[in-house]
Amino acid sequence: MAFRNSVASNERQAITAQARVGDAESNTSDTRTRVVAYYFHTNVRCPTCRKIEAYSKEVIHSRFAREIASGDLEWQLINTEKPENRHYVKRYELVTKSLVLVRFDKGRETEFRLLHDTWELVENKVAMQRYVEQELQVFLRKTT
Repeated sequence: MAFRNSVASNERQAITAQARVGDAESNTSDTRTRVVAYYFHTNVRCPTCRKIEAYSKEVIHSRFAREIASGDLEWQLINTEKPENRHYVKRYELVTKSLVLVRFDKGRETEFRLLHDTWELVENKVAMQRYVEQELQVFLRKTT
């Protein structure tokens, strides 16, 4: 897979970064801490991309139903080819379809984690879902 070969081994690890204050979308009416799991895609969606989306959505909705119901976690699909969504490509350093966990604290984006290994694990549904679940558990623990 071209993506797999283009990413250095240390970059394949999930990337955590502090959001730049100037880039953060702000919603000052939101006073809580929450996590959004974004799946970024384009207009062209191959079977592998659709698997990553489906496996991620399935594990997030089944294993984190309580967090979704409480509003502590959200699942969102974003088409980065739409003009209003193009800024996400630069903000999260997207090079392909990607799952990104983003923390918002009082309406301000404070941290994100790009889950690169979904591409490495997609052919093993159990392993990929375990990876997403573990990464999300760690990320959610930081919010409580």
